Amino acid sequence: MTEPTYAWAGDVATFVATPDEELLEALTRFLRETGAPQLLAWHRSIGVLREQLRRCLPDAGGFGLVLEFELPRSGGRRPDLIVLENGIVLVVEFKNRVEVELADLDQVRSYVRDLEDYHEGCQGRRLLPILIPIGMQGEPFERDGVRVIPPSALGDLMRELSAPARGRRADVIGWTSAPYRPLPSLVEAARLLFEHQPLPRIRRAESARIPETISLIESIVRDTAERRVRSLVLLAGVPGSGKTLVGLQLVHSRKLPLSAVFLSGNGPLIQVLQYALGGGKPRREFVQDLRSFLRDNLVRLRAPCRERVVVFDEAQRAWDRDRVLLKHKGRLVGSEPELLTRIADRSPDEPFVLVALMGEGQEIHAGEEAGLAQWVEAVRASQAWEVVAPPHLAEPFQQGGLPVRVEPLLNLTATLRSHRALQVAGWVDLLLAGQLEQASDVAAALRNCEFVIYVARDLEALRSYARDRYAFEPGKRYGLLVSSKFRKAVLYGVQPLRADYWYYGEWYEEGPSHPRSACRLELAATEFGCQGLELDLPIVCWGPDLTWSGRDWIVRPERNRHVIDPRRIRRNAYRVLLTRGRDGLCIFVPRESFPEMDLTYEALQMAGAVAYPG
Repeated sequence: MTEPTYAWAGDVATFVATPDEELLEALTRFLRETGAPQLLAWHRSIGVLREQLRRCLPDAGGFGLVLEFELPRSGGRRPDLIVLENGIVLVVEFKNRVEVELADLDQVRSYVRDLEDYHEGCQGRRLLPILIPIGMQGEPFERDGVRVIPPSALGDLMRELSAPARGRRADVIGWTSAPYRPLPSLVEAARLLFEHQPLPRIRRAESARIPETISLIESIVRDTAERRVRSLVLLAGVPGSGKTLVGLQLVHSRKLPLSAVFLSGNGPLIQVLQYALGGGKPRREFVQDLRSFLRDNLVRLRAPCRERVVVFDEAQRAWDRDRVLLKHKGRLVGSEPELLTRIADRSPDEPFVLVALMGEGQEIHAGEEAGLAQWVEAVRASQAWEVVAPPHLAEPFQQGGLPVRVEPLLNLTATLRSHRALQVAGWVDLLLAGQLEQASDVAAALRNCEFVIYVARDLEALRSYARDRYAFEPGKRYGLLVSSKFRKAVLYGVQPLRADYWYYGEWYEEGPSHPRSACRLELAATEFGCQGLELDLPIVCWGPDLTWSGRDWIVRPERNRHVIDPRRIRRNAYRVLLTRGRDGLCIFVPRESFPEMDLTYEALQMAGAVAYPG
């Protein structure tokens, strides 16, 4: 039997007639993991709610009420109260305080945003965010699109809704059972695939023809296996188009005749995926670190590689020959594409498929700047590969005299991310290009989409905001991010994680009670530790390595003989840091002794970031 996704549901008349003890019992049973504070708040709220609803009878007797509706696959997020009537959905949040807090406003707005985006029961309805501070005595007002009312004004609002019908009548059962289809996070998708559970239907993925793309690659693998040849498949896509999701689905596919593995040079991403798949203990069957895979198959082991389908994530960032030589301490010689083709060459009579997932931008490491040219050189050196690529990636191979099968399906041109996520990336691009006025316009549109961008000089104020906003949402993850070049971050209570830190799984996956959780807001991931991963709310600690001069961004001298373009690498680092948020973004700019940090703080406000009090 499926467990209900709410504590109580019915109409207003039934609610008014239900004893307090029965309602509290239902709430206690449903909220058994959230503790006393939320139940205490409900104890005060039930009496207020009953009194206000009684005043609206009989007109509002048929209104639908849902208490503590849990948004599916959203980490335990629950609006306190949903009211349904006349084609309107009231999303009501009670707070046990007198004054309204910014975190409260943003919380109820985020509920409305996600219900509008993902809940079919809200399609064609008007959603209104309502905030009720229990101790409020003043007049109702509106702030940032949220109606803030005292408890005594709820009855008036309900009577306003009971005006002559102008929309759909309440259907509590239909609304609570309607599909809710958020895009799963990368980690959630990997967990579902590993447990052989179907991924939720994603309309954007279906319209972008991702199922057809997966079927195409599966057919290439089968054909390669039957003919016992070697194939290089290049899958390109815009940011957020689902390349990694395709790769994960592929290695878990039961339609492949060959064993498969998912590789990434992004160590933290691999650690988080392995931790999530292992339920807290690393599992390495399907997801492996590229460096270890190369060492195992080219240095430690003499037998042919067991996996015959290799999916390489972010293949455009593959290390060049010099970086490999340095990081492998001379034990391996060659670029990463060359080494992967060499693994296949060791068993020339066996089939081998290399699927390279090619993104764009965000090169942040030394040795990542060579791009597609390395893949062309690796295939030319081996001379035994059949290349399948989208049109725009086929050209370099053709110019190199290599035959290529062109497949348009291998170019994912549509993003699976929400329009909001695209706007965030656009805002960051404009900010880092120094186009602050244009960035401000995008930031305003983001606020209308319930994505907040705050900037502050007081880190503790931002910490308090994050804790308050997610106080009763145990599945939410928030944490500190910091530039790896911010040398004095520790002076502000920010401890950057080491590059070789092996607790990233705990940092991303565990809740606030865990000593290594991101939610404790003590340990900070750098651009190397957060690339490819997300938080609901990151707090980015801006360092003096990238500052605003008044006209342009200045990169502090970075002497690294392995970096071709340090300016590009540093801007990309902040591009990564600033695009990790799902609900919003907070930016901390410390008070340093030189004026560039003051100018940076002002530039962020000019670009539309809202100054947070404190």
